[in-house]
Amino acid sequence: MSTLYKARGKEAAAGTVPRAPKKGFNGKRLLLRLLVPAILVGVWWALSASPTTGLFIANPLKAVLRIGQDFLSTDPSTFFLGKATYEHLLPSLGRAMAGLGLATAAGVAAGIALGSLPVAAALFQPLIHLGRSLPSPALLGVFFLLFGTGDAPKIFLIAFGVVWPILFNTIDGVNSIGHQRLQAATVFKIRPFDVLFHVILPGASPKIFAGLRTSLSLSLIIMIISELQKSKNGLGYLLVTTQRTFDYTNFWAILIVLGFLGVTLNFLFHIAERRVLAWHRGATQQHD
Repeated sequence: MSTLYKARGKEAAAGTVPRAPKKGFNGKRLLLRLLVPAILVGVWWALSASPTTGLFIANPLKAVLRIGQDFLSTDPSTFFLGKATYEHLLPSLGRAMAGLGLATAAGVAAGIALGSLPVAAALFQPLIHLGRSLPSPALLGVFFLLFGTGDAPKIFLIAFGVVWPILFNTIDGVNSIGHQRLQAATVFKIRPFDVLFHVILPGASPKIFAGLRTSLSLSLIIMIISELQKSKNGLGYLLVTTQRTFDYTNFWAILIVLGFLGVTLNFLFHIAERRVLAWHRGATQQHD
């Protein structure tokens, strides 16, 4: 062991010890990240200028201007948000987040129970795999029949569709903790409440967040599907309305809004994940 320390000391004295790369502005990496989006916008622009596809593909600039016209405003009293933002965007976002929140609570609670109790996991395994195999869009009519035509069926459908990644990742996270830690907690007579919040949840949280990231994307997809029928507002409702009225400029504007919404939510989730799991990156020396 002393020989190893001496060798490292010599490397440090010679200046040959590898150092972590310094983080900073990287213009080359930024250009690489913008290259593919720029190509896609160029292809979009070319298709919109074509005499055939241009009938159905709106000009990108006109679509962006339509976003400013419908979803933004110059009125400070409305926080510079337009009428479409309050009538369609925010309700859709509220349904998606409500469904994701419900799925998170149910998935984490059930995952901890099933991961901690092998008997319960074996008992409910067939039912879980059956529920996971059912396609959520096909159950839209069932949820409308059970919960009416308001926001409730849409929220429950979103929760049903996105709960599975959270559930399975939580079960896997609890199983990865190992029985030795739980046995040590039992030997030292640690209260079950403390075991849950200081052993199980911290140990399973990296995989829980991995499931949450997947469910976040799915929640936006199922949100649109749930609003395609029997809806009076929402981005999905706007997509159907613009198709029926042949308002393709607004149709593509809504698609841009959906893309921006997905990127923004993913960025915010990434920040929250980095803050919550900072201890995990430090313990495992995982640095982005």
